[in-house]
Amino acid sequence: MELFTDIQKERLKNFVIFVIDKLGIEKAPKIIIQNGRKALKTTANYDYTKDEKVIRVNGKNRMVVDIMRSIAHELVHHKQFEDGQLDGPKPPDIGGKIEDEANAKAGQFIKLYSKMDSTLYDE
Repeated sequence: MELFTDIQKERLKNFVIFVIDKLGIEKAPKIIIQNGRKALKTTANYDYTKDEKVIRVNGKNRMVVDIMRSIAHELVHHKQFEDGQLDGPKPPDIGGKIEDEANAKAGQFIKLYSKMDSTLYDE
């Protein structure tokens, strides 16, 4: 069984394009939505220290809007990487400027996108 319907796939794709555009990301990372956590310790991960930039998100048993928020959060981290904000010591993964910005912007992107897609919360 597929993890997503065609409509959900299209919604996710359009949301990713929307966030990349809003953030002004120069080179988008690869985004993998997994059917289960597998090696993830949380719901999503972006490791900016590796050569290949990959965002991994657990999609199993989650609403698409929640997956979208996780993707947006990690895309903010990617933009922070592109802007040089992640140079130096690794920032804390709870609180602090880097994590707070990713949380806040992810929520903002969901709200902005819901104004363009009024069915976003209908699942």
